[in-house]
Amino acid sequence: MKKILLLLILASTIGIRAFPQSPADWQADLRHLQKLVHEKYSNLFHTITATEWDKAANQFYDKIPALDKTATLAGFVKLVSLFHIGHTQVNTFMFHQANQSNITLNRYPFRLYWFSDGVYIIAADKKYEPAVGGKVIRIGKMKTEDALEAVRPLVSYENEQGFKSNAVFFLATAEFLQTQGIADGSLELPVVINKNGKEETVIFKAGSNYNFSNATGIEIPEGWVVAKKTSGPIPLWQKDPGAFRYFEFLPASKTLYVRHSVTLNDGSKTIADFFQQVFDFIDQNDVQKLVLDVRTNGGGNNYLNKSIITNIIASRKINQPGKFFCIIGRRTFSAAQNLVNELEKYTEVIFAGEPTSENVNFYGDTRTETLPNSKLPISLSWMWWQNLDPRDKRTATFPRLAADLSFADYYNNHDPVLDVVMNFDPARSLLKGLTDLLSKGKKEEALRFARDFHKDPVNRYITDRIEPNINAEGYRLIGIGKNEIASGLLEINIKMFPESANANDSYAESLMVLGKDEEAIKYYEIAMAKDKEGVTAENSKKMIDKIKTKKGF
Repeated sequence: MKKILLLLILASTIGIRAFPQSPADWQADLRHLQKLVHEKYSNLFHTITATEWDKAANQFYDKIPALDKTATLAGFVKLVSLFHIGHTQVNTFMFHQANQSNITLNRYPFRLYWFSDGVYIIAADKKYEPAVGGKVIRIGKMKTEDALEAVRPLVSYENEQGFKSNAVFFLATAEFLQTQGIADGSLELPVVINKNGKEETVIFKAGSNYNFSNATGIEIPEGWVVAKKTSGPIPLWQKDPGAFRYFEFLPASKTLYVRHSVTLNDGSKTIADFFQQVFDFIDQNDVQKLVLDVRTNGGGNNYLNKSIITNIIASRKINQPGKFFCIIGRRTFSAAQNLVNELEKYTEVIFAGEPTSENVNFYGDTRTETLPNSKLPISLSWMWWQNLDPRDKRTATFPRLAADLSFADYYNNHDPVLDVVMNFDPARSLLKGLTDLLSKGKKEEALRFARDFHKDPVNRYITDRIEPNINAEGYRLIGIGKNEIASGLLEINIKMFPESANANDSYAESLMVLGKDEEAIKYYEIAMAKDKEGVTAENSKKMIDKIKTKKGF
């Protein structure tokens, strides 16, 4: 079955046409939606209970007679967004078809992007060229940060990455700016920007003719101006923006870069054929590293992932630690999330970039339900996709190598994510670095290395794994008789995480293995004090009793 992804096409036709329906018609549509959800889509009560959602629906029902048409539409958008399932949403942006509903919307002719240093206008209709590249300080009546929070109730998202990805599209919609108190309902919108250190106000005019798609995540409407240097090389992730896929060999580093932006066949150009070409190239050339870039991939048909996974698994050349990287980001969603899950499960991949915008296990495939009076199309998810352990509650796939995109990076055609990939040194990995230093007796240097690793922003998404990973490696080394190195590792762990009962308990055990019983008791007692009545405290007490029995006291 084909898995259609809602982030695939960001198409908008805005400007609310005349609504023939009365408040009673809207109320009937709401009851119809409630009935549908309860009878066919009870799975949607995943992050919100049926009682909570019905309460919100009933409150909205009572308000409808006093609402204008725009506010009524926004009410439906907010109600559906309460499910916090990325695929489930009112189709005001996605897959809008002519005559599908009585609704069109007015869009402002600019494209925004939320960089690490703020929201910028990255593209606009040519008549607004002076505004392109400006940092948005204020939009309508609100500061940018307040406007983003104001549209939050409208956005269907599963994590903050999903919100970042989609919130900016609501800021380009006249009607939603009005309902959220950001603007006064006029098609003319004052936007305060800071460009080259100077603040100025630009007046944008919305229209219903701004209907553009963004299938690959990097396309810009024809005739628009982009905030980028026109000189110098184009970053690989932005080359051939209309193509679903692209690859290029970098001979200096013997790296093959592959951009995979849509999980759909491109006419007769199938995904399977493309990746067969990729791996034929790998087999026939001196390729030492593969970089698969899915940061702009909003999904498609997840059954088309098979040819990618099987080729990587079969490639002994590439499927090795430090040789295969996958770039992910805030647009990596749905079928692309399925792909990322499978790469994590079956290959030696190292992820780089930003977290994805979807839970690792999630509700996907949708059916479009059209409300009978308004003809409002609503996508409702029904399929549970569980690629990973059912106990895995991660809200996203987090990168091993973190890298953010600033506006300066974007403007200067610089790709910081590819930089961290190309500069990755396996020797600088935490466990290898520590064990190498400890094997040479360099304890203080090893501790400095661990602390520097912990503070490095590139490692910020794995800091919560440092303690358990060091702990696990310590026990592995004990298991193979490398007791001195193991104890050194576990000592570093307690210096890094002195409040951890488990770290103290593990270090105590390593001391016991080395015959340093009295010192071991000291750290078992610390573990007991940190854990009180927990499992670790219980184990520490048992080990202390064991030592005392052995010693005869």
